[in-house]
Amino acid sequence: MSQTTVAETIKGFMRSYPQGVSVSTTTHNSKPWGLTVSSFTSISLDPPLVMISIAKGSKSHEVFTKSDNFAINMLATGQESIAEIFAGKVPPERRFEHVRYRYGKSGAPILTDCSAYLDCKNYRTYDGGDHSIILGEVIDGAVSGPFSPLVYFNRRYTTVAITYLETVFAPDPW
Repeated sequence: MSQTTVAETIKGFMRSYPQGVSVSTTTHNSKPWGLTVSSFTSISLDPPLVMISIAKGSKSHEVFTKSDNFAINMLATGQESIAEIFAGKVPPERRFEHVRYRYGKSGAPILTDCSAYLDCKNYRTYDGGDHSIILGEVIDGAVSGPFSPLVYFNRRYTTVAITYLETVFAPDPW
């Protein structure tokens, strides 16, 4: 396969792979900074590590790779507008004018209306081709009750409603 064909195959594969929608935030020049990320995952429980991946061509690349903190803010169904703000509909310098936030223990901004968050210290950064892979050590976090997570699938926002309904209406197993 040619390099172009491989890239198109990967893009097609990823469009078919449902992913939770989250906004990663940090501080830059003492100001909040953030973007919607699709490359986020848990890496380790001991130590507690998560990973985000930022394109090297992104305006946010240097901001995140040079910062000593970041947070992952998980969005719920109904928060598509927040995802769009941080995906580029609003310039990076003005994104936080449209959301409520507070600063976490690491110094990273936490979106106060998000459904869950992980607050991290930058642990290590690795080269990942046209992206940088940033590991964060989780130092704080919270999940606010049962919610229906916002999911991106096949170029649109959706959710996992059946799982949500099962969670809300199932008897407490404990």
